[in-house]
Amino acid sequence: MEIGKTLAGETNLSRQLNFELLFLTLILLLGLYLRLFTVSATQIDTPFRADARQYTAYAYNLRLHGVYSSNIETVKNTTIAPKPDAFRSPGYPVFLYPFTLTKRLDRFAINVFYVQAILSALTIAIVYFLGRTLIGATGAIIVATLTAISPHLINLNVYLLTETLFTFVIVLGIALIVSALKTNKDFEWMLAGFTLAFAALIKPTVQYYVIFLILFIFMFSGMDRKIKTSLLVVLPFFTVFSIWLVRNLLSLGYLSDPALTINTLHHGMYPQFMYNGQVHSFGFPYRFDPNSATISSSLHNVITEIARRFHTHPTEHLIWYLSKPLYFFRWEMIQGSGTFIYPVLDSPYGSSSLFIFINGLMRMIHPILIALSFFGAVIAWLPKHRLSMDHSHSLTARLLSLTYGYFILVHIVGAPFPRYSVPIRPITYILAILPIYIAVTVIRKKRSASRLALGV
Repeated sequence: MEIGKTLAGETNLSRQLNFELLFLTLILLLGLYLRLFTVSATQIDTPFRADARQYTAYAYNLRLHGVYSSNIETVKNTTIAPKPDAFRSPGYPVFLYPFTLTKRLDRFAINVFYVQAILSALTIAIVYFLGRTLIGATGAIIVATLTAISPHLINLNVYLLTETLFTFVIVLGIALIVSALKTNKDFEWMLAGFTLAFAALIKPTVQYYVIFLILFIFMFSGMDRKIKTSLLVVLPFFTVFSIWLVRNLLSLGYLSDPALTINTLHHGMYPQFMYNGQVHSFGFPYRFDPNSATISSSLHNVITEIARRFHTHPTEHLIWYLSKPLYFFRWEMIQGSGTFIYPVLDSPYGSSSLFIFINGLMRMIHPILIALSFFGAVIAWLPKHRLSMDHSHSLTARLLSLTYGYFILVHIVGAPFPRYSVPIRPITYILAILPIYIAVTVIRKKRSASRLALGV
């Protein structure tokens, strides 16, 4: 009898795993199809502009001159020697470097877009793993599906911008940390450190995340592992990241260029992203401020100006900074149109009924998901017995909440452009489903306890 029950249990488990694998495969295929079709059918208006032009210049100058420079003219005219700079961190240009074997910029861009589409699809699988460890199979399927059909995540692939690569790397890094929290394997902690370092080289805002992670480790890991685990993360992180700092010191005479930090603080200091409330300045208030050049000339100047504005108009600026998360998670791109960062001449989101339906659905549920994610991030810190969670699940929930809070805090201080919230959209979805999962789990346990008490 016992053997029969065991075999029946194993059969049921095998069937469940097969169903999960089938659903995951279908979701991955859907996500890959949506991404590849978008890449093939989208026509961008001037793809090599602003940030994209600089990233392209860095990659080609490395190929043509062996110099890390954002000067696009030295790409067009190879007889001109580029001057090195450190305005942009090297993570994304290094990713672009292998694609610079072709001299045709149009072919270069297309190749990058298709590889980004594949990376974006792989992100779905990592998100499923993260969801599976915290909110069960059904929850994981839901968050993987939301990630697969997210218009923002899909449209990122058609730009020569950091967001697709960064989404993949940061989600992978978080998944490695979650796995390391469970297994406590040295190799996984080290790999997480290397991955976070690469993420910081793609988006410098992540460089301070490791500090929060170490604090997290000291608060929640075992006493005998705190220092060792911290070193296993910190040493790989700083070993990789310091290569960039040493390069800057040797080539330029300074560790880092403060220009991006200055711009982030400067662009985020205007209430409601408008200069003096002028509607026509929305999204680009600094272009209308006659004092912009002076404010952005140094880090001291921009901090002094922010402090002055808080002193002269404290209520207005306090409300603005506290309301920044609403702008950070806004559906429409503030410096863009809809879910597009740069304008497009043609897109399946304007012609395909499937894409139009998905876009409408995701836009409708977007505010609900954001609200639920905030709630999930807060309740993750409740005592684990209140959430019907074991220690492992509680650690995972709090890690995701910490990561979420870190990104929100960074963009409260700086410029909360919605574009920057897209890479943490997978974490948004997981945290949004977390309260629902907890509620269902608690209800089931109470029903089970009631049945046992009644002897049913």
